[in-house]
Amino acid sequence: MHTLRNPLTYINELLYILLFFKVILFHSFTDTPLSSGVFSTSIGFLLACYGLSFLFSGKWRLAFSGLISLLVSFVFLSNAVYLDYYSSPITLSIFGQMANLGGLGDSITYLFKFRYLLFVVDLVVLPFFLWSTFPYTKKRSMVKGVIPFLTLGLLFLVMKPAKLIFVDGMENPVQAYDSLDHVVQYGLIGHHMLDSYSYVRDRNYKLSDDDRKRIGTVFAAERDPADHPYKTYGKGKNLIMIQVESLQSFVLNEEIGGKEITPTMNRMMKHSLSFPHFYAQTIAGNSSDAEFLTQTALYPLKSGSVFFRYPSNTYRSIGNSLKKDGYSTLGVHADEKTFWNRHLMYPSLGFEDYKTIEQFPQKELVGMGVGDKEMFTETAGILKEQPSPFYSLIVTLTNHMPYDLPVEKQSLSLPKEVNGTLLGDYLQTVRYTDEAIGLFLKELESDGLLEDSIIVLYGDHNGIFERDKSLIEKWKGKSISTEEWYREYATVPFMIYNPGIKGKEIDAYGGQVDVYPTIASIMGTSYTSGLGENLLGSPSGTVVIPSGGYVTKSLVIGKDGIVEGLGEEEKEMLSTSELIIKGNYLHDSE
Repeated sequence: MHTLRNPLTYINELLYILLFFKVILFHSFTDTPLSSGVFSTSIGFLLACYGLSFLFSGKWRLAFSGLISLLVSFVFLSNAVYLDYYSSPITLSIFGQMANLGGLGDSITYLFKFRYLLFVVDLVVLPFFLWSTFPYTKKRSMVKGVIPFLTLGLLFLVMKPAKLIFVDGMENPVQAYDSLDHVVQYGLIGHHMLDSYSYVRDRNYKLSDDDRKRIGTVFAAERDPADHPYKTYGKGKNLIMIQVESLQSFVLNEEIGGKEITPTMNRMMKHSLSFPHFYAQTIAGNSSDAEFLTQTALYPLKSGSVFFRYPSNTYRSIGNSLKKDGYSTLGVHADEKTFWNRHLMYPSLGFEDYKTIEQFPQKELVGMGVGDKEMFTETAGILKEQPSPFYSLIVTLTNHMPYDLPVEKQSLSLPKEVNGTLLGDYLQTVRYTDEAIGLFLKELESDGLLEDSIIVLYGDHNGIFERDKSLIEKWKGKSISTEEWYREYATVPFMIYNPGIKGKEIDAYGGQVDVYPTIASIMGTSYTSGLGENLLGSPSGTVVIPSGGYVTKSLVIGKDGIVEGLGEEEKEMLSTSELIIKGNYLHDSE
C-alpha cells in the first residue's frame, strides 16, 4: 500500500505554477494578446528557473524559487500599473528614471487598482514555510533536475524566434519599433530579456559608415525656405516658450458652469498663429520628451528618456542657436532641479541658467511643487532683470495628474455630472494654470516686455485619454468616435503669440517635432539638423504619433484619414532619430 505524500512537498513546483497563472493575469489585466510566443517564452523561462532550483537542496531551493517568484511578481505588478497609464511596459532605461518617483506618489496611488494585489498575495505565506519547522529535504539533482528542465526551457525559449525565421521567413525575429510589440510577441518576460540585451548593446553605440550615410541622406533633404508673412517677425525680440503640463486643445474656447475654462488663452488666440491640428509625440520620457522634441526637432527614444540616457550629447537646439545670435538663455521649472535630470540636460540644450524650486520662496505649494501662480509671478521678476534679448523656456507643473487642487483655489462651478470626477478635477487645474498665465502676461506688460516678446505656448502631452472619454461624453451629452477623439480631443495647443499678430488658424498637421523649425523661421535663427518641418511653409500634411507613450499603436494622422501603424518612410525617420541620439552624431559634426 502506497503512503500518500505530503502535498506541501510540492510547494516549490506550486510557485512556478502560480507564476504561470500570473502571466495569464497580466495579459488579462492589460488587454494584451496571449499569443503562442507569450506561452512558449514564459513556459521556457519558468522551466529554466525551475531546473536551476535543483542546484539547491532543502529550504535553500524554496528560497531560490521564492526569490524568483518575488522578482517576477514585482515585474508583473509594476508593469501593470505603468502600462495602464503609459501604454508601454517598463524598460531598464525607465528604471534609471526612478529618481522621478519622489514627486509622483499621488499619481501612482491614483493608478493603482486593488486587483493588482493578486500578483503578490501568494508571497505573503512564503516566509512561513522558510522559517517554520516544516521539513523540506529535497536533494540536489543535476542529472534528473537541472539538465533536463534547463534544456527543455531553452527549447521553449527559442521556439518563437525559430518559427519566425524558418517558417515565416522573417529576417530579424526580434525587430519591433516599440517594446509593446515585444510584449505581444514574447510576453512580459520575453520583453525584459530582449530589453536587457538592447540596453547593454546600446550603452556605447558606435555609428557605422552605413549609419552615417542614412543620417546624411535625411539631413541632405531640401529645406523649405517658407516665405510667409511672419518670416523673421521675431528677429531681435525676446522668445518665451511656455510648456503647459497635460494641456489639451478641447478646453480652449469652451465654457462650463457659465465660465470660460481658459479665458487667458482664449484672448491670446486673438493675437496668435494657432495650430488646431497639432499633436504631442512623447513616448517614455513624458514631459521631458516634449522638451526634447520642441527644442531639438528630433524624436524621443523608444525606450527611456533622452534626458536620463544621453544628457551630455551635443544637440542643435533653439537655445544653442539663439545663443549664437547673442541671446541669454534661461530654463524655469518649479520642481526639484534633478527632476527628469534637467540640471544635466539643460546645459546641453543651450540653457545658461536654470531656476528650480530651490530658488522660489515656496509660499504656494500645490501638488508636486510650487504652484503655477507663484512660479509665473516670480519668473516675471527674473525676466525683468534678464539680459536682453533673452530666450526662456518655462515648464508649468500644477496641471499634473491626479489634478488635486485645494478647494480655495478652484474657480469653476461644475455641474454634478462633472464635479468630483477626473475630468472635473482636470478642468479646475487647467483654469488655475490659465489664471497663472494671465498674471504672467500682466507682469510682462507692466514691465514693458510683452510687446517685444514672442510667446510660444504648447501642451506637453494629454491629461485626459481615450479611456476617459466617457466622462467627456457625459458632459457633452454625445458619443465620441475614435476618429473624432483623435481629431478633436487628443490634440494639444500650439500658439505663437504677440500683441502685434492678427489671430489666424494655420491648417497644417504637425507635432512637437515641428516646433523648432517653425519658431526658427519666425525668429530668423538657424535650423539645420532636425527632422521637423516648418508648419508655416509647405509641410507634408501628416503627423506621426509614436506608440509607447499615450497610444498603444503608432498613428499617422492627416487631413485624409488616420492610419494605424507606420509606413517605411515613418519607420526610417524614427530609426534615424534614434541613431542620431545613440551615436551622438552631432558631436562629430560640430
